[in-house]
Amino acid sequence: MIDLSGKTALVTGAASGIGYGMAKRLAECGANVALCDIGSNVHSIANEIGDLTSSKVKSAVIDVREASQVFAFTNDAVNEFSGLDIVVANAGVWTSTDPVEDSEGKAVSDWDLLVDTNLKGVFLTGRAAIPHLVNSGGGFILNIATDHICPPPGFATGGGTRMDIYDASKWGINGLTQSWSKRLSEDNVRVNAFCMDATDSAMIRYASQKFNRDMSDDIVNSWMKPHQLADLMLELYNEGPDGRTGENIGIWLNHPIALPPRQEILPSRHP
Repeated sequence: MIDLSGKTALVTGAASGIGYGMAKRLAECGANVALCDIGSNVHSIANEIGDLTSSKVKSAVIDVREASQVFAFTNDAVNEFSGLDIVVANAGVWTSTDPVEDSEGKAVSDWDLLVDTNLKGVFLTGRAAIPHLVNSGGGFILNIATDHICPPPGFATGGGTRMDIYDASKWGINGLTQSWSKRLSEDNVRVNAFCMDATDSAMIRYASQKFNRDMSDDIVNSWMKPHQLADLMLELYNEGPDGRTGENIGIWLNHPIALPPRQEILPSRHP
């Protein structure tokens, strides 16, 4: 593992799954870690990580849909740890949606939940953190998207037939990743997204149960594990200031969990 002593990382949705895996690895590497989640168990997770490592760990219960909470938590973390270097915008939710069967009320409620959490939450996290990353002389943002927008070779984009709002929220993250990476390149802030396939988490377990999918030991054991994505995140971070930026990085089942070759940087049609 790399040495992140003196660095500060902020992770949203850190009380379980991918967020927990990322936070734990960052702390194991020596970074101070600020964890937030809508679940109150984030405090016990922070205590656990603090006990297992020598890192300083801060936690708070926040809703990433609420700007005041996101900005206050980010500012508090920066003040407590004297800076910010790494941001993992992981918080996300899923629920089944259907354009034929859903009532008007359910459709609007689902839109508000999924778009405000998955897209607005990433937006607010980035906007709260970016000024601090720039002031630190550079930094690293990792947005958590989905393989629905970056599928393995030979497969179409998009999720299932009951994922229209979820997919819309995750496609929006691509716009943030692309625009931020261009705007922040001169400030040495790199912005990328992980677009991963099935990873063991509360979300995929809930979705699998909802769709009555096979959840045998063989299936669950085939899912990627949060610590594997965390290790890949460290590898991506370790590319340094000259590393890739603006990439959607696909991570798929039955494929190596590894960074792909860097993409060719094409000229932009817009300033």
